[in-house]
Amino acid sequence: MGSNVPHLLVWSLVWIALLAVGEANSSPCTIEIAQGMLTGLMRTKQTDTGCEGAWNGLQAHLQQAQQNLTECHQRAESSDDVDTAQTSCKQSFSELEKQMAQAREKLNADMKRKLQYEIIETAKAKREMVKLKSQLKTVQVEFKEFYQRLLLVYIDAADTRGALHYYHLLVSLNETNLLKTVVKFVYISPRHANRRLENLLALVKHLPTANEQMELYRLVQPEIMKSTTQQLSYLAMIASLDMGRFVKEKQETDFKTMRDTMFKHILARWKFQMLSGNYQDVVAFAKKYPQYYKKIGARIATVQPQYWFKFSYSQFVTYPNLLPLPNQRLVAFETIARQVKERNKTHFPYYLAKLAKQVDICEKYIKQNYDELDSKEEVVKLKMKFLEFDKKNGYEYYLKNTDSLTKKKPPIPGTASKPRNRGGR
Repeated sequence: MGSNVPHLLVWSLVWIALLAVGEANSSPCTIEIAQGMLTGLMRTKQTDTGCEGAWNGLQAHLQQAQQNLTECHQRAESSDDVDTAQTSCKQSFSELEKQMAQAREKLNADMKRKLQYEIIETAKAKREMVKLKSQLKTVQVEFKEFYQRLLLVYIDAADTRGALHYYHLLVSLNETNLLKTVVKFVYISPRHANRRLENLLALVKHLPTANEQMELYRLVQPEIMKSTTQQLSYLAMIASLDMGRFVKEKQETDFKTMRDTMFKHILARWKFQMLSGNYQDVVAFAKKYPQYYKKIGARIATVQPQYWFKFSYSQFVTYPNLLPLPNQRLVAFETIARQVKERNKTHFPYYLAKLAKQVDICEKYIKQNYDELDSKEEVVKLKMKFLEFDKKNGYEYYLKNTDSLTKKKPPIPGTASKPRNRGGR
């Protein structure tokens, strides 16, 4: 207990000193305290200033302590405010985080609902799209069938413009096997096959591309050759002449072979008919298709050398005047005159007399039905050819002496003989 007395005394003196400092204006009270105790309270080295200096130092020390305590208290109070603010901020931040979390949850829920809605709507749209595509396909098929029927109707009616319109529509709709369908339509009814083929041949030249035209000819040619009537008719000639637009004579191709087969077949048929005195098909062709006939006029009037002395020249020389146009007649007569010169070097008066008579008929026909001036030059050239045989006798000589020059038939050179059932020369 004795050891606690100095501490109690020290703390008592401290409080007394503090009170003394705080109560500087109160009445003085004298207390005797050893100098060493005062200096011990200050925890400083002892000085030589005596008790008064120690006391003053203690007071200064205590004042500094008071000031330090005050500042510490203020700092503590300030620290409490900060802690309170921090606590308040933490609470606000926690509240904000909570609100944000709730907002995110709500947003996520809304987005999920919208996403689910979009998924459902997309599925509906896809189903509708499939349905619409199916309906569109059905409508397209119906339209294609409708356009196809109209195309065939226009072909049947020989309306090239209308047929081309629906042909283009069907091509734009990617209609497959369109040309095969058209050819099948032409031949589905034998009764109407010739008329429909004629209409189709008028249409094919107007198809957009050369490939389409050639493809149609490739489909038509075998059908024509299978038909016993068409392969011998002007339809085969028209088709073969049109196919010639895509043929290079010196270049052998499958297409050229198809053309040549059909062309040579119908040409040989007509020539055989003409040798027999039958000009009906050729004349009908010349009347209906003069532009096509112009391409073969000279060939039709040309007789193969082996048959020149085996057919009726007297009948054949009348053939040109059966043709409808002056130019057709003049070309045929010129072709005959050329053959007479090539094949009758000595006995030509008979042939020229027969020819002159028919040329005279032709000239009168032109004067009566056409403008003479349009064909005058060709007529003069034809008449001048008579002088190529004998410079002394021209056209007028043979025309004037027709009867006397044709009374006696010229001899047949070699061993040539007439074909059976062909009639006289």
